[in-house]
Amino acid sequence: MGKLFGIEYFDKDIIEGGFPDGSVILVAGEPGSGKTIFSATFLYNGFVKFGDKGIYISLSETKREFYEQMKMLGMDFETFEKAGVFKFIDLVTVPAETVQKEIELIMNEIIKFKPDRIVLDSVTVISNLLGREMTRTFLHTMLGRIVKAYNSTAILIAEKPIGKDSIGFGVEEFVVDGVIFLKSRKVGENIVRTIEVRKMRRRRIKRPEYEYAITDYGIEFFAVPELKRAEYEEPIWEKITTGIEKLDKLLEGGIYRGSTVLLVGMTGTGKTTFALHFAISNALQGRRVVYVSFEEPIDQLLRTAQNYGLKIWEALDSGNLILQSWIPEATTPLQLFINIRNLIEEFKPVAVVIDSLSALREHIGDRDISKVLRYLSILAKSKKSALYFTLTDESNSSIVPSTNASTLADVIIWLKYFISEGKLERRLIIVKARGSNHSRKLHKYDITDTGVIIYE
Repeated sequence: MGKLFGIEYFDKDIIEGGFPDGSVILVAGEPGSGKTIFSATFLYNGFVKFGDKGIYISLSETKREFYEQMKMLGMDFETFEKAGVFKFIDLVTVPAETVQKEIELIMNEIIKFKPDRIVLDSVTVISNLLGREMTRTFLHTMLGRIVKAYNSTAILIAEKPIGKDSIGFGVEEFVVDGVIFLKSRKVGENIVRTIEVRKMRRRRIKRPEYEYAITDYGIEFFAVPELKRAEYEEPIWEKITTGIEKLDKLLEGGIYRGSTVLLVGMTGTGKTTFALHFAISNALQGRRVVYVSFEEPIDQLLRTAQNYGLKIWEALDSGNLILQSWIPEATTPLQLFINIRNLIEEFKPVAVVIDSLSALREHIGDRDISKVLRYLSILAKSKKSALYFTLTDESNSSIVPSTNASTLADVIIWLKYFISEGKLERRLIIVKARGSNHSRKLHKYDITDTGVIIYE
């Protein structure tokens, strides 16, 4: 048995079965890594989902500060305190010379209250006040025995100095049952957070490190989607339009639902115009579409669509098209995945357009963006949604740029332009289209006041 964290992915994939009953868990991390939010979520889910009692012992922030911060994340501890299932012990103002006496009072309070879940914030402060040997005695002899006697689970929050891998006096890690590190690293202009399970007695750890994010709803873990399909699942035969009649013919009727499409081309080849054709046409045909732009604001997309005679207002008014513009600097790889995943699960679109990968690559490393693309592709296929990416390539090469997107793509459409006799000429070729007898020719196309026109 164990104390479940209350987030399905954590309890099934990170620490299967939750924290062991009667265990003391050390949660360490640098300032700002989310230790308090992690620990408070463990307590709060205990009340809400499992009917457990909990106690929070704070030497770091006052009761008022704690309550206000947690309410911002949707956790109302005050309500559960009034219900008699939660206690907050404020030791922020306790002088150093009385700390040992206060610890005895804490132990007595735990014995009387008999909580199922305990959080001590932070063991670092207590270690500094008690010293090495007294800290060992407190953790092992006093707190450890009480936790085991009542079959409770205690989380000890520890501060890890920036740039160091040690905690306090070094005894903390050896006298506890589990050790969890919350870590962060800077990627471009964003922070990527990971949780590392270094030790957990009586539990099998599948892999040591997972990604997480702190959102308006608290802590969210990077739940990697899994495709669960029958061994001989019937393939999807339904095709959806590209929004351009001639391109549909070149693709033998359009693209299959659930496909991943990569539209790659130089600046000025009309990638956004192609993407708007795709999104608007499908929305007007009754299919739900999400369009996320990382390059252009909403008003620019509206102007572009109207300039080419595309019925974007009709598509928006139908309720089948969601048009959003996100700032790439303001998102981490995990937040990007979570935001798109939420759109897919809530809106249930037939297609999702991401315009463009190039804007993301300027702010997110290739390793992280490759991981997000792979998981998005798996998720979209499981929901039978098409993914439509655009990618800028200025190399003027005769070879499609090697990216993780090109490897994942079921369909690759390559756009190029040339200067011929002082005029700009555009060309299109379908590099691949899995499962379709597509055109292998180079086709001329123009962008006119009625949108894209493709010639033989």
